[in-house]
Amino acid sequence: MGHKRFDRRGFMKMAGGMGMGVAMTPWLSQAFADGSVGAPPRPQAGGSANGPLVVQMEARGGWDPTLVCDPKGNALNQAFGEGDILTAGNINYAPIPGAMEFWDAHYQKTLVLNGVDMKTNSHAAGQRFMASGRLGEGYPSISAVAAGFAAPELPMSYLSFGGYDRTAGLVAPTRNLDANRLAELAHPDRTNGANENSETYHADAVQTVIRHARQNRAEAELAKQRLPRYDASMDSMLTARMGADQLQLLEEVLPTPNANGDFRRIELLVAAYKAGICVAGNLQRGGFDTHDDHDNRHIPRLTEVYGMLNFLWEEVERQGVADSLVVVVGSDFGRTPNYNADNGKDHWSISSMMVMGAGVEGNRVLGATDEGHNSIALDPDTLEIAADDAEVTTRISPDHVHANVRRLLGIDGSDIDEKFVLPVDHDLTLL
Repeated sequence: MGHKRFDRRGFMKMAGGMGMGVAMTPWLSQAFADGSVGAPPRPQAGGSANGPLVVQMEARGGWDPTLVCDPKGNALNQAFGEGDILTAGNINYAPIPGAMEFWDAHYQKTLVLNGVDMKTNSHAAGQRFMASGRLGEGYPSISAVAAGFAAPELPMSYLSFGGYDRTAGLVAPTRNLDANRLAELAHPDRTNGANENSETYHADAVQTVIRHARQNRAEAELAKQRLPRYDASMDSMLTARMGADQLQLLEEVLPTPNANGDFRRIELLVAAYKAGICVAGNLQRGGFDTHDDHDNRHIPRLTEVYGMLNFLWEEVERQGVADSLVVVVGSDFGRTPNYNADNGKDHWSISSMMVMGAGVEGNRVLGATDEGHNSIALDPDTLEIAADDAEVTTRISPDHVHANVRRLLGIDGSDIDEKFVLPVDHDLTLL
């Protein structure tokens, strides 16, 4: 029986049926980084061979930095006074539940960026700017950039659990994967993928024959291709078919699922990195658009963010990959300095961001705001508050942060960096 031609539409339907988001564009335009074809080698546990684990943590809806790392009590906050502000090393923070546990444990690895000018009060634009470094549409998130640069061919290179996760065709995102779905993908021959004692559709010997037949058939089709586009497509299809072994490797390092849904997602993300099949991910916590009852609604969400970040660091420690983690934390924008008639706070363009982890000089605060939570101009060379008569000043904005994170990850100067140029006004040295 002759070989059938590769059915691109059928492949896309198959991938969609698996519940996995597939961006076909990068597979049509690039093969493996070393120019080879065929299935990639089975990844090795440890993750470090693929570079750092880059995690974007998004407080979705517009957080209030004066309740986090740019604390201002009394007039700007009803929850605490100026005398209640706490300190960890050189970092001041607001005294809300969960804050002390976080800052005492992690201030030495955290760079705080205050007075970040988001240049917008729009949710969609602010989310793009925070996550991609560009206010307008069309740019990938920093996690997608990291995954597309380091290892786009991995089966779960970019694992997203929400937030701004556009990829601009750099990498195929895997969205909202849970443990049961993972088991079904890793063990397609089981009648119940989540049950390791489940019956299988075929005996082990038959499965081996099927696996070899599929591989030989795909390689034969691959050998017949002459156009680079189809060559890369066939290459990716073979990678997808061989992915079950790689997902089984993930199962080997995945712990017993935590009862907390956010923590379960973190376990899966870190385990995927540990298994060598993931290099970047998104986490998010929503509920920050508090136009009414601000303190009672906003503070519990911030406590949850602190809890997620704490658990993320605990999990990378447990998995032995803490030295590889880089975390970028931010939100759409900030909240107004004052409360409205409904005891809420509205949209405000000045925010804060944080960068944590490998290669980051922590225990530092760059940027500042005045008593009305307005961004203060900085000297672009020293990053100190600019003199009143300074001719050249700047304010930190997300594009500055992203330019520095790209440098930290070794992405600056790459094809991806040049394709998605960041519109920075000054090349600030933040990290």
